[in-house]
Amino acid sequence: MVKYQLKKTSLEEEFDLFMWEALRGRLPKQHKKKETGKKNLMIDSILTNLVSDLVPENDVAILLSGGVDSMSVGFSAHRLGKKITAYTFKTDKHDSYDYNKAKEVAEKMNWDFVGVVIPTENLKEDFFKLLNEHNCIKKTHFECLYPFLYVYPRIKEQYVLSGWAADGYYGLSKKAMINYRHSLELLNQFRDDYFKPENRAGYCWHERLAKKHNKVFCSPYLSNEIKEFFYSKDWQTINKPQQKIHVRTSFGKFKLFGDVKNHLNLQIDSQINTVFEALIGDEEINFKNRNRIMDICKDWVKRKNDNQLFINM
Repeated sequence: MVKYQLKKTSLEEEFDLFMWEALRGRLPKQHKKKETGKKNLMIDSILTNLVSDLVPENDVAILLSGGVDSMSVGFSAHRLGKKITAYTFKTDKHDSYDYNKAKEVAEKMNWDFVGVVIPTENLKEDFFKLLNEHNCIKKTHFECLYPFLYVYPRIKEQYVLSGWAADGYYGLSKKAMINYRHSLELLNQFRDDYFKPENRAGYCWHERLAKKHNKVFCSPYLSNEIKEFFYSKDWQTINKPQQKIHVRTSFGKFKLFGDVKNHLNLQIDSQINTVFEALIGDEEINFKNRNRIMDICKDWVKRKNDNQLFINM
């Protein structure tokens, strides 16, 4: 049972807490209304319930970007009175919207902030580490896991919260926008494929990295409760008049931060995809003289698998 300690904060903060207590059914009798079932809960209430269940400790780390998903998880932990440390990153070659927005959010919310600058001089060594130690397969696995090789050693808290894989509900990829947004049935087909265990935005690779550092990787958006909320909603309902409209309007805190950008891929906003293109010019890495990082990754995964097959013969 979560107990709240009200601080002398703004009226908006107290109102948020009042609404949260109302949705949890904990208000005094004079404030109570007829109860509704779990399926009628707002998305902010569902997320806050989940964070409460997933994170038993007071101190929590949040992998914070400048996007709606990680911010919503952070706001949920904030409602619960957690002591939050926000972690984000940028490379030593490029600035990024995510880094700057995460820093702004942490400062305004009075969360501790750790900004990690990823050294790109070790890229070749890190590529082989991602291949051999972390078993990355696809280009997106390599690029999305890469920065967290440097983030996780900086994390002090045991529980690590993230908005990981939330994008899968919204159908915002090029593939989804062209082929799957036209009906609820089609959108749910896209969602079913996205949330297969081997997909989920490379979740299992990230979770393994977290475990190597003795961390518990918590992703509320992968829960059944969140799935039930979204699977009844079509593309227009959740993305009009603005992408991820339900989450944006459920958390009043979003009003404090002005323009929160629409969907951005982690590796594109941070320009990690551009950093990886330097490997094309490396003769050892690019032993087949490829023009795309995607093909270089495939070549190395095939070579690794072939070598393993030979060893096992």
